[in-house]
Amino acid sequence: MIRRIDEGASVDQGSDRDIISKPDQYLSDQGKNLEEMLDKIKLPPEVEEQIIKSKTQKVIKDQILGFFKVGEIVREVLNWNDSIDEEIREAKKAVLLSSYFDRTEQNAKALSELKRLLTSAQGNTLFNKILQILDGNPPDQKLAEHLSRALEHIINTDFVSLFEEHKYALAQIDQISAQALAILSDYRFWPTFRLGSYQSAGTKVVSDWLHEFATAYCRSKGVVDGGTAGRIQYSINELLSRRVIEAHLTADGNAVCRITAIGAMLIPYIVRR
Repeated sequence: MIRRIDEGASVDQGSDRDIISKPDQYLSDQGKNLEEMLDKIKLPPEVEEQIIKSKTQKVIKDQILGFFKVGEIVREVLNWNDSIDEEIREAKKAVLLSSYFDRTEQNAKALSELKRLLTSAQGNTLFNKILQILDGNPPDQKLAEHLSRALEHIINTDFVSLFEEHKYALAQIDQISAQALAILSDYRFWPTFRLGSYQSAGTKVVSDWLHEFATAYCRSKGVVDGGTAGRIQYSINELLSRRVIEAHLTADGNAVCRITAIGAMLIPYIVRR
């Protein structure tokens, strides 16, 4: 369920942004609530007394806990998880739409355009695909921002006639992690890099160049932590394996990473021009 946004009303999503930007802290806080609920689950006094007095304490205790207390614990855990899952999903949607509205000075027009999308069979399908991508990933502010740009891009096109193209692009985005999308969206600032020995076909580098580019990219971003650098290299390899990027030789003997045709198709969905 999407929270209602009235025309002309401001969108206050502070708490939702906190959930997305600090999911571990949110879950830790909610985990304390779960512990309190579980602490309240007690065996009836007469059952405890029966266990204490019984010579077959272990058997009776296992039977009692299995039939009563464990069932209550399972129910509380599942109920807690359902409520947390729903709250996180609602927060993701709120941040997505908040990011969409934040980029316009005419909320009424933006809302009208959103309604036009939602009331179209093709548009509604595309919107739900965006929500599906959100639901399938941990809370991530950057991902929500990328998807809000995708939403804006789709709305600003003839999404009925371009339905298949949009659906294909969203399917590609769904297969790329938020970290990799962030690197892809930064394509205009990718550094050139130096290769050691290499093989090429024309200007295209066909030998391995992942480590050299990842090292140059991390250096350009001031990344010195080994763990962060490793995750960045993993994300670049993700783009490489999905054929979103490739490397080409430059006139000065260095190399540069460029987006492929598939990558170029995704750029309007994740980068606002």
